[in-house]
Amino acid sequence: MQNIRVNDSGQITIPPAITEELGIEKGEEFKILKRDNYYIMMPSSLDPLKVLQTIMEGEAKKVGWESEDDVIEYMKEVRKEFVAERYNIK
Repeated sequence: MQNIRVNDSGQITIPPAITEELGIEKGEEFKILKRDNYYIMMPSSLDPLKVLQTIMEGEAKKVGWESEDDVIEYMKEVRKEFVAERYNIK
């Protein structure tokens, strides 16, 4: 892991070894996402939802969801609980 310093104008320089390893081209744009106490840098061309889907792949089956209907039913329950708590509905 290498340190990257932010200069006075807020720019960062990524060391050549890293840009070569990752295939980063001059002029390529990135999104910076804050996650807890760290940052994730991803090419702007990536769709964050698709990245999240890839990360979460297989997680539904781990909790016993077999279909999209299982997920929808769970979301209905979560919303119902949220509304009940938020508006003191019993």
